[in-house]
Amino acid sequence: MLDAYYFCLGGAVGLHQSIARPVGYRCLATEVPEAIERLLRRYLADGDASENLRQFFLPATSDAELRDYLAGQNVDAVARDLPEGRVPSGMEG
Repeated sequence: MLDAYYFCLGGAVGLHQSIARPVGYRCLATEVPEAIERLLRRYLADGDASENLRQFFLPATSDAELRDYLAGQNVDAVARDLPEGRVPSGMEG
């Protein structure tokens, strides 16, 4: 068994609070830094100078596009693995 992460993007707290949306991308824990770097490089290359990272993740950018940015190539969506049994208090969702 290997540790992996399932990406949810776009959440925020404070004045513009929102829940991050699952984009259907999962990778091994060892691949997370490279995935985040690819995503941030795409934001810096393609993002509008007037928009922040949160705005870049808005629904105008599709889940498929965000998956492709994270993976560095076109990938199909994967389902989120839901925990079996009881979830630790405060972690439901």
